[in-house]
Amino acid sequence: MPIHEGAVNGGRSRRLPRAVLTTSQDPPDEEGPDARAPDPRAERASRERATRTGRIPLRLADRYFLVAHTGTDRLAARVDPKLVALGCAGGLLAELLLEDEIGVLPTVRPAGKGMPPDFLSWSVLREIRSEPQHSVRTWIQYLSGTATEKVRARLTIIDVVREVPVTGRWRAGPAVAWRPVRLDQRAPAEAVVDTFTHEESAAIRSGMITVPDAQAEVALALLVTGTGVTGRLGLPRPVQRRAEQRAEQWLPRLPAGLRTIVAEVTAAREQWAMTPRR
Repeated sequence: MPIHEGAVNGGRSRRLPRAVLTTSQDPPDEEGPDARAPDPRAERASRERATRTGRIPLRLADRYFLVAHTGTDRLAARVDPKLVALGCAGGLLAELLLEDEIGVLPTVRPAGKGMPPDFLSWSVLREIRSEPQHSVRTWIQYLSGTATEKVRARLTIIDVVREVPVTGRWRAGPAVAWRPVRLDQRAPAEAVVDTFTHEESAAIRSGMITVPDAQAEVALALLVTGTGVTGRLGLPRPVQRRAEQRAEQWLPRLPAGLRTIVAEVTAAREQWAMTPRR
């Protein structure tokens, strides 16, 4: 097993030191007679603040995961876990597409230099490179088997979600739960609501949506709508209707690859809704 695979696959492996996750290093202090030993608590606070304020930004699937869950002490899915998994799987594919690492032609094929910014994205891309003949629907169904756990593990590594041991009535072994860490930025759920309710930005308002940041913003909003999370955000009915209307207007204006990913996630949700469950 590769050194990081246990963590990315959702296993309970040893957590990496936060210092490893920092993308920039401060120059070492000059030694001298008046030099003082650094305060460990100040160093830890600095590392945590840097980790949560943009040195390792939240990716599309990360933001979807946080929107699709609620709770301060314990994370709980807003919709059925199967739907959350579909949204996370679509988010992982959309990340690679937005970075030009894959193309949808209509099968999913590698297209870039093979240098995504994190191990989870790299592991998904590696699988796509090994089997480039499958459709978007096939990849979404396959990735959804472990997408939620892998995205949650990525959030745990960057200290956005923390594991909380659960004790008591569990007899089958140690059980765990997760709680969110307060971000030094606006919560993803609030950002999605603003996307639906505020006046459209210039990047979204005219013609095809071509600006990458706007594409990511709209793709996230459409994945939230396509998996039924919008109806669980506690929005007033007029706001929810407006969100659904905007989703219908935005979908045809996305590039073909993103449009296919969102459409396949939505179709998978509709198929899930028609499948009898015991």
